[in-house]
Amino acid sequence: MAYTHVQTFNPEILYAFDPLNEAGNYSKTHSHNFLEISIILEGEADYLVDGERQDLGTGTVMLFNPGVKHAESQKEGTFSHQLHIGLTNLSLNGLPRNHFPNKRALLDLGCYADAFMAKAWQVTKEFNEQRSEYQLMGKGLILEMLGLLLRSLEDDGSDNTLPTALSQTAMRQQHLVNHAVYYLENHHSEEITLEQLAQQLFVSPAHLSKIFKEATGLSPIHYLIHVRLKHARELLKQEEWTIKEVAQAVGYQDAYHFSKLFKKYYGTAPSQVAKEQRPV
Repeated sequence: MAYTHVQTFNPEILYAFDPLNEAGNYSKTHSHNFLEISIILEGEADYLVDGERQDLGTGTVMLFNPGVKHAESQKEGTFSHQLHIGLTNLSLNGLPRNHFPNKRALLDLGCYADAFMAKAWQVTKEFNEQRSEYQLMGKGLILEMLGLLLRSLEDDGSDNTLPTALSQTAMRQQHLVNHAVYYLENHHSEEITLEQLAQQLFVSPAHLSKIFKEATGLSPIHYLIHVRLKHARELLKQEEWTIKEVAQAVGYQDAYHFSKLFKKYYGTAPSQVAKEQRPV
């Protein structure tokens, strides 16, 4: 089964970081409203995973769907170097938004394990060194990792793969939301109204708004704001862009309105982001 549609599959990377955990380090039991991949690159760690405590070693891969509880601790005399990747805006055919088709968080990648771990180390290198276009390189690597995870689940032969759980109606709604997200991501610099977006997708504005908010938690216009400000934050890190130019590049002609919106959304002014992030 093909879980992805190449045109509309565009997950957002919330974070990718690789902590070095020493004895005594721990995290309380918690869960997320997004998808998280946790990989033990080196060492070992004590994890609460799939409802039980387990000592896990180098090469362990865990994928936590939204709401799945987990915790970790570092026993005396041990250490671990891990990579954690948070993802949202992820839609797989026939599955709820931001979910992967695994029943259990602890994965067996089989013949794909070596290739997956090699990609994980490359992601770590990209996000640590932060050379030019590291985010693009990192995203490409993470997409490859997701592909390997899906292949491993398909080839697993165990009962760790969930059947598609959406009805035909729900799948049609899923495709509608995916195409709406794709349009907003690729036309965010343009003037877009709910009516215009609905017309592009051949549905009524009321129907689109209802289905979109049920799937993403945001109205289409609030999602558009999120996309614009996300892109703006990246542009602000580039030395050659002024605040006014950034505002116009993401669809705001009024730089003052853009600055107020940005500060309300991120809690800091765009000028401060530019000052902190740009090279001296």
